[in-house]
Amino acid sequence: MQTFYGCAVWLPIAIPALVATAVHAAGWSPSLSPVVKLVQLLLMSLMYGGLPYAALAAWATWWIGRRLEPAIRHGALQAPLWMVAAWLPFTAVIGGLAGRAELFLGLAGLGILVILPLGYAYVTLVFLLRRWLGRAGALSSSRAAT
Repeated sequence: MQTFYGCAVWLPIAIPALVATAVHAAGWSPSLSPVVKLVQLLLMSLMYGGLPYAALAAWATWWIGRRLEPAIRHGALQAPLWMVAAWLPFTAVIGGLAGRAELFLGLAGLGILVILPLGYAYVTLVFLLRRWLGRAGALSSSRAAT
């Protein structure tokens, strides 16, 4: 079970990276307006949030390996809030380097508006994948010490 969640925590980097590969390397160009907006959102999430999320995901991967599934699921529900906590210092550094407080405030506010709904969409995706794979018998219920 920890392997599933340990891999799933990287979906917010893996999915946009796959989309970026499809768009840029394979030359895929979505034509439907809602799909274009989704592609843009995923690419921007990787470009702006990739670095702080990678640090958070590395920590979460370690943390997941030491927990039972109920604790992992509880942690997953908190994950978007942890991403906000990782995002704010990142934006403060950018604003500080630029010497512009309004840059920090703008990035922080916009980031929070994107992080929370996108983060909970990923949490929902992981929970749905867990349910589907569990029902298909593809996941075992392993135990780990807390």
